[in-house]
Amino acid sequence: MKEMTKTKRILVKQPLMRRVIIACIPCIISSIYFFGWRSLVVIIVACVSAFLTEFFFEKKKGEPVSEAVFVSAIIYSLILPPTIAWHVLIIGIVFAILFGKMVFGGFGHNIFNPAMVGRAFVYICFPVALTATWAPPAGGLLGGFSLWSTAVPDALTSATPMAMLKAGTIPSPSLLDLFLGNIAGSMGVTSVLAILIGGFYLVITKTANRWIILTLVLTYAISNGILAVLGIEPVPGMLVALMGGGFLFGAFFMATDPISAPRLLPSQIIYAIIIGISTLVIRNFSVFNGGLMFSILLGNMFAPILDYYFKNRAKKAVVKESIS
Repeated sequence: MKEMTKTKRILVKQPLMRRVIIACIPCIISSIYFFGWRSLVVIIVACVSAFLTEFFFEKKKGEPVSEAVFVSAIIYSLILPPTIAWHVLIIGIVFAILFGKMVFGGFGHNIFNPAMVGRAFVYICFPVALTATWAPPAGGLLGGFSLWSTAVPDALTSATPMAMLKAGTIPSPSLLDLFLGNIAGSMGVTSVLAILIGGFYLVITKTANRWIILTLVLTYAISNGILAVLGIEPVPGMLVALMGGGFLFGAFFMATDPISAPRLLPSQIIYAIIIGISTLVIRNFSVFNGGLMFSILLGNMFAPILDYYFKNRAKKAVVKESIS
């Protein structure tokens, strides 16, 4: 009986986090199909490393590990290049759990999305590994299911299609390739189809906040569409912007993190607008090709401030009504 109790306390069950893991399955399958079985091993290694990191700290407090640690590890893995080196992978996820979560007090207390913290850290510390070596997608009926990895030395590309599009070296990728995921990119977010399957599951099960998703998508789509119509370069246009660079994955899976996102509706709308506009600016007019990561972290920073403002505003309105 003692062993059973101890086993139960190693991991605390979180149905909401389990639904996020289920929603990630289509993206995991697409990562294997396009880039080989190495992608699955990357996810497993990240999950084990994340679990051990949190277990080490929670054990001292006598607390169980949260299932949310696997969500962070899976999302972190899916937004990395399929060629990611093992030491970069492990350093990033350990940093994500340690400095993105545990230093704030563990699950439920973190200000920033841990997966974004980990990726931002390795992006800055290992820029070549995160920006310069990308594997092409596998071809054929079986795709990557018959391969360990598509990252053979002669087939490595120097940049993703979205980065080359921004530089003006290639025309816009076809919408079909973007929809299916048949492009180079982060291993689990190239397929819009896979993202939408998982994303709709999150919305239907009320796991992800629909107002954040809707506001973020509309803000980004409309702003890109306006700039494209005005002929401002290198803005690619509404559909290419929405479907490329893993934007929809960020909208469904990362911006909606229930811990680091705001809780009040007005805050959520402003939060989503901040992320959408920041992504537009950083992606198109900065030296960084992917602005969504930095934009979500920026939005996380404003989330508690927005909630604080609207809570105080509501309290003042109640006091004013009671006085009058």
